[in-house]
Amino acid sequence: MLEPRPYRNLHLYNTLSGEVEEFSPLSEQEVKLYVCGITPYEVGHLGHALTAVAFDVLRRWLDFNGYTVRHIQNITDVDDDMVRVSEERDLSIAELTDINHQIYLDEMSYLNILPPDSYPRVSETIDEIILGVNKLVDTGFAYENSGYVFFDSTQNQSLGALVGLDNSELASYESDSMPAEPAELKRSPLDFLIWQPSSFPGAKFESPWGVGRPGWHIECSIMAQTHLGDQLDIHGGGKDLRYPHHASEIAQSESITSRSPYVSYWMHNGTMRLDGVKMSKSLGNLVRVSELVEQGYSGNDIRLDLARVQYREDRDYDSERLAENRGFAGRLQLAATTTNSTATDIQTLQSYRTRFQNAMDNDLDTPEASDVLIELAEAIIGNNVASEHGSASLIEMASVLGLRLGSSGD
Repeated sequence: MLEPRPYRNLHLYNTLSGEVEEFSPLSEQEVKLYVCGITPYEVGHLGHALTAVAFDVLRRWLDFNGYTVRHIQNITDVDDDMVRVSEERDLSIAELTDINHQIYLDEMSYLNILPPDSYPRVSETIDEIILGVNKLVDTGFAYENSGYVFFDSTQNQSLGALVGLDNSELASYESDSMPAEPAELKRSPLDFLIWQPSSFPGAKFESPWGVGRPGWHIECSIMAQTHLGDQLDIHGGGKDLRYPHHASEIAQSESITSRSPYVSYWMHNGTMRLDGVKMSKSLGNLVRVSELVEQGYSGNDIRLDLARVQYREDRDYDSERLAENRGFAGRLQLAATTTNSTATDIQTLQSYRTRFQNAMDNDLDTPEASDVLIELAEAIIGNNVASEHGSASLIEMASVLGLRLGSSGD
């Protein structure tokens, strides 16, 4: 069996430093993890599954190593797209949220994603958001203009840190997550919106600056603070969120709390692309989990396919690669249920476990970890490793990657 060793030699890539660092949480036993969740104006796609799987594997490895993980994943239910689609479909924002979030939950269950401790919604956090915006205005970090409230970017000279740029270089930075904002009301081009006028039902709230709704960035800052406190161990999300979203979170949160760093380890997964272009609901170039289910792919098939590329790397959807990995997933299940009488040197089996642990400790190197599983599976099937102990080790290690083998297999 794998040997849980609390506080082992886990190393994670920190986007902020640009280096792989030894993991050392704020608390000896607890890890506070916040992951940016979905904006449920449409059904999700394989890019959302990629993020979910990446941070599910992180959580499982932290759990295995003896940490208590407090995991929060938000729901952005107050947003420009939520307003637009609610109006188009003649649904309330709450109805639209409930419909698409339930589909998301069903897909996550199919992929064996551990649910977070909470899915807070923006609409349930408005009072706290207004208090946060008010504090930023009162302390001079933000200003109001015509019912809009902006964060004053001149108060923070490190907005580009997550993308390796100085503030002076950010004007030319391109991101498909850049929200539309009224530039003519800003004092500086890098100032960003934290409150705006709104009259749409379900997205309008009384505030000191008039009836309106929050800006996107302040929503995550306050939901994270409300549920996890002033400082987090790990904040995760897709790499397209580094700027402006996560950069703005840092500026806001540290200005509100006067505590730094807001986050110890910033982790970002790569993008899922179709024909070289990032999957996007706005572009419609999507592959949905439901489509793969209809094609007969199991949760194990999809998870193994995602695990065989390192979480930080961009990857193109490849139907041939997915089919190949379905074959590997089938071999893992066969090995988990194989019975043989081979006598195995315990050191042989230990070498597989050691390689697996070392791979996971090396910034969650799931391609190497999954290769170890496949090699062990072939050794069991080929009668080179005794199934008595080999299958148990295989099932245990596979569970770290979220694969269900043995009697619980797909």
